This record gives sequence, structure tokens and C-alpha cells, in this order.
Amino acid sequence: MIEVPIAFLYKPNIEQYHPSVIACFCVSDKWDNQALLKLKEKTDAYFLVGIQTTDTELESLEVVEGIVRCQSEEVNQVVKLLNISSRGLIGIDVNDIKSLFERSQPYKFIQIHITDAFETDMAKNTVHELVDQLPKNLNVEGLLIGMESGESLSINNISYIMNFIEKSIVADDLCKYYCTNISDEPNSFRLRMIYAEAH
Repeated sequence: MIEVPIAFLYKPNIEQYHPSVIACFCVSDKWDNQALLKLKEKTDAYFLVGIQTTDTELESLEVVEGIVRCQSEEVNQVVKLLNISSRGLIGIDVNDIKSLFERSQPYKFIQIHITDAFETDMAKNTVHELVDQLPKNLNVEGLLIGMESGESLSINNISYIMNFIEKSIVADDLCKYYCTNISDEPNSFRLRMIYAEAH
């Protein structure tokens, strides 16, 4: 049995579409509504997420449920965050991601990656560096945090990360989701985050 990926990045010029739950595409690849409808149908995707790396915007967002803004070199990291895995202590459902995108638009992506075998407080230092990337007094409406490490995270580290992030932002009515994943890379810790500012 072939495992269907939760999220997969598609290009407009590919002939063979593989099935996925979330079909991701780069907005700068000049997709139009007709091509996006075909993408959704051919991949049997539950919903579409556009990844925006430039000022290029879609003319119409009718068929797109989510937009994530990031740097061009971060596109694959956004897809990895959305490609939620059951390999971890905290898992979320694809419906959680869909409800997050229904709540607000667009989302911004940030990440931090540390690889240091001698770093005893790797998780704590990583979350501090992640929060340092956020604008001061940021009012957040929705966020998704992915924690990825070479070994299973302790409950203490997960609690510290969640509490530190939530203390560092302003939120009137925050919709938040966290997930954990085990990486194949030893002695590493990565935090990925998408967030939407309150309007």
C-alpha cells in the first residue's frame, strides 16, 4: 500500500499528479484558477495552500484555502511543517490545519534549526531565537508550531516551548496548534512556525 503524503509541492508543468491531502503550490509559478481546480481534482486534495515567496499574488483566491509567505529557500520547510506526521508525542489532524487557514489569512513562516551535540538546552535556546524573529508586541490570531528533534522531546521541553511562545505574543483569541516529529538527523532541533497577525 502506497502512503499518501499529507502535503506535497506541485509544479504547473508536471504531467503526473500524485495524490495528497494538502496540495501546495508556489504562487510565483503563475497558476491560474483553472489550473488550480485541475490540481485539486487530479491530486484528490482536501484543500490547496499557496506558498508566496514574492510580491506576486493570485488574482482570485476562490479555490485556495491557505496562503503562507516565506523566503524562496524555505518553501520545502513550509511543506514539511504542513506534512504532519504521527512520529511524535503531539499530533494534529489535517482538519486542524484547515480550520487554522479558515480563521485568518495570510500566514508568515519562520524557523530556527540548531545542530549541536554539546548543547544541553537546545530546545530552550531554539525557542528564544524563534521568538526573537517575531515583531515586538505582535498580535497573533492563529499559529502552528512544529517541533522536530533527533530524539523524542520531553514533556518539560514541550511545555517550556509552548508557554514561552504564548507569553511572548499578544493574542485576544488565539487559535493555536502544536505538533512534534522525530527527525532522522541526530543532535538537531528545529522549530517551524506559521502565524497570522490579527486584523
